[in-house]
Amino acid sequence: MKNMKRLGKILHITRQKEIVVRGDEKQFSGSMKGMPRINSFVLDKSIKPIGKVSGMFGPVNKPYFTLKPDKRVIASGLEKLVNERVYVQ
Repeated sequence: MKNMKRLGKILHITRQKEIVVRGDEKQFSGSMKGMPRINSFVLDKSIKPIGKVSGMFGPVNKPYFTLKPDKRVIASGLEKLVNERVYVQ
């Protein structure tokens, strides 16, 4: 997993089919420097694309991220992703 950083764990799928990720506390030390950019690709542990970062909210040291899911993921079922660890490229 070269050049990949752990983003966090998938917490919830919204009614609008957005994915909510709880940021990994060890990864984000209260600095905006380490935050992923909007539209950064998010992958699962098998390096399959899950979606793109569409937003961030919450405190800087314990951030949450919203992801716009990849079309292929929507077709295979978003609910299966809950509790999965995801990575950002």
